[in-house]
Amino acid sequence: MHCRSCKGALESKLITYVSQHDGRVTIIENVPALVCSQCSEQSLRPDVADKIQQLVWNQPAPKRQDSVPVYDLSEVA
Repeated sequence: MHCRSCKGALESKLITYVSQHDGRVTIIENVPALVCSQCSEQSLRPDVADKIQQLVWNQPAPKRQDSVPVYDLSEVA
């Protein structure tokens, strides 16, 4: 298989996926994805995307809580 963006080779990898929903950021680790070896474009299978959607919508107890810094680029000189 080849990347839709640049035609590079796709590799199966585990990625960290970041989702933002209703003002809440969710980080999901060990997500299986196809990643382009050339441009790093990431593609998820439909079943994986469905699992992520269920996690984000249902908000079960997370594995752990982390603090994430937030910056506003419009305030940077």
